[in-house]
Amino acid sequence: MTETDRPDAPAEDAAATACGAEDTGLPLQRPEPAPRRALFVQLGRDLLDGGRGVLFLRSGLETLSALPANLVMLVLADLACNLLVSFLLVGRSGSFYSNSLPYFLFYLPLFLFFGVAAQRLLAPRSAVVPLAAALVAFSIPVELCHGALEWLAQWRRFEVLSDYLSAPHYYRFFGWWVAASLVFLLRLKARSFSRRVGIALLFLALVATPLWFFQRGDLWASGEGGNESGALTIDDEVLSAQPRLLEGELSRLRHGRPGVTDLYFVGFAGDASQDVFLKELTVARQTFDGRFGTAGRSVLLVNNPQSATALPFATVGNLARALARVGEVMNRDEDVLFLYLSSHGSRDHELAVANSPLELKQVTPELLKRLLVKSGIRYKVVVVSACFSGGFVEPLKDAESLVITASDATHESFGCGFGENFTWFGEAFVGQALKETFSFTKAFEKSRETIGKWEEDRGETPSNPQIWIGDRVLPVLERLQKELEHRGGSSR
Repeated sequence: MTETDRPDAPAEDAAATACGAEDTGLPLQRPEPAPRRALFVQLGRDLLDGGRGVLFLRSGLETLSALPANLVMLVLADLACNLLVSFLLVGRSGSFYSNSLPYFLFYLPLFLFFGVAAQRLLAPRSAVVPLAAALVAFSIPVELCHGALEWLAQWRRFEVLSDYLSAPHYYRFFGWWVAASLVFLLRLKARSFSRRVGIALLFLALVATPLWFFQRGDLWASGEGGNESGALTIDDEVLSAQPRLLEGELSRLRHGRPGVTDLYFVGFAGDASQDVFLKELTVARQTFDGRFGTAGRSVLLVNNPQSATALPFATVGNLARALARVGEVMNRDEDVLFLYLSSHGSRDHELAVANSPLELKQVTPELLKRLLVKSGIRYKVVVVSACFSGGFVEPLKDAESLVITASDATHESFGCGFGENFTWFGEAFVGQALKETFSFTKAFEKSRETIGKWEEDRGETPSNPQIWIGDRVLPVLERLQKELEHRGGSSR
């Protein structure tokens, strides 16, 4: 009996055609019905082929022989890979985020639709499932590589990697995945090279472009995405309280006393997402009011849901008004401003000002310089407690300023975590050193030594706190120190 006379021949030929073997020039591959174990064996092969594909090597995926069961197994492996990697990176503090599932599986209908559109260019009625399976197989090793590098970036020696691991698009290394997919598609057997190019263009239009604008979410997400103290509610009570709070703080400021070097304190806790900034600035104000005589001469601006009806918000506008008012009531030729800002900092030297759902302007060194100049305040101590805060030194330094930062311009500072009462710099400077001396320069030196020891003990990269001492502000600070020592730190 000939091949065409066999009763099962049409079914086998249809299966072969559906698998993409027709018109490809490759031998027909008719998979035998396989037990469950064989599915896992085939999954292992597909994953190895996916690894070869992202390395731009030829693989078995180019035979376009994948069956629907293979695609299902690859999709499940992709889900498991993302869940495992995100769990290992986030830890037990996170939770399964079911809302990410639709976004995570958004690729599947795109891949299948692309297979339908491309099948006529490759071979009639072929390649719908095999093309989708190959694209999924390529995504898994790319995700694994990203997860490994993200884990490595948690080590201080490799923290620079974090700048390159953001995921603004669907896959982490979107360009890598697209390039590997294009090379794979251009290697497929087709009747002409122009058809392969057409398949590649279809991929860019139907797959790459939509995924560029569609972010893929992790299935295990951190529980620390929101504010530590919950969300801020902008209601009538908050809206009516805020103007009154700022006006009250500013109207209570006492005027400077002739012949006495008075110290004025302005605190700015910029980021509402973590309570450590509120806690640190609250203790700082108490320390300055009680020990450095700033009671009646201090203002505290805070972004935090806890204090929304008790303290004015830390915004650029409120900071400008506070500095302007201090400049009005102080004796500019003899009094000193102590400005303490604590928040998160960025590599481009922006101090975070965040109080969601409000949209707030960030504090840059240049902006802060303009506010200080506009206020007319002459002698000032500016402390910036934030990562990369050393970027504030150069713009702010002048002969009448003392500038202190928690780190240099290229390194992080530490301690701004959930549940903390102080940042490391705040604890060393305010919590310890300023309780032992009235000299800000000596307190800084002691703090730098303390922080260096903490960093060495815990294996952290040195933050390198910075200081600038203007030659004309130093005699004023020495006079203030003597007066405080003489008064015993009273608040008269």
